[in-house]
Amino acid sequence: MSLQHASLGLMRGGDQTKTATVNVQLEDYDHVAFDLDGTLVDSEAVVESALRRWAREERISPDHALRMSAARRDVDLVAAITPGLLPEREAARIADYEIQAMRLLQPIQGAAEFYNSIPAERRSIVTSSARVSALARLQAAGLSCPRILIAAEDVSQGKPHPQPYQTLLRMLRITPKRCLVFEDSRTGIEAAIAAGCDCVGIGPNARGHPDTRGWIENFCEASFLADRADPASQNERRAAK
Repeated sequence: MSLQHASLGLMRGGDQTKTATVNVQLEDYDHVAFDLDGTLVDSEAVVESALRRWAREERISPDHALRMSAARRDVDLVAAITPGLLPEREAARIADYEIQAMRLLQPIQGAAEFYNSIPAERRSIVTSSARVSALARLQAAGLSCPRILIAAEDVSQGKPHPQPYQTLLRMLRITPKRCLVFEDSRTGIEAAIAAGCDCVGIGPNARGHPDTRGWIENFCEASFLADRADPASQNERRAAK
């Protein structure tokens, strides 16, 4: 089974002013990996509510906790700003507060449609969120859990370290260039690229990164056509590379 064609309206990496059309052919990849927060779901209000609640209870500046949390796993955040507390215990507490605030979750335009357009066996999620929080986000957004979900507990080093994506690649037993990644943050983009994967940036925070295959504001900018090419034409396209 081949992946679908995706013709994406992308901004080339360093160009901040012009939008160019870059064709990313999904059948050139064996797998598509997604970040979760900011890519498939808008969980900013969920995270802010949980972190502010936790910070107030620990008598930490909520604004400082939010600034330090950007693209970090909660265990790393706790270790950085409250070294006297047990990171795993506090991260579990923050995750519980996130679940209680899940009503604040918002969808990302076009994300569910694109995610569902990828065959289930060819998609995965790589997130810095705790597994319990990630599963709650997926349920709240009406997205099915992928066969492979790499969460905060599955790695010893989070993004921008490449370990999360390296872990995925080992599980899939594919080379990095056979995996296309969608990320919304510079930290996530750096992790994907350091692992050797091609990456497409999505959303305002990913705009202008020089090493991505391109950039889109949201998945509504993409038009998707079912792959109706015959096997011979696909082989010719691959042979031409």
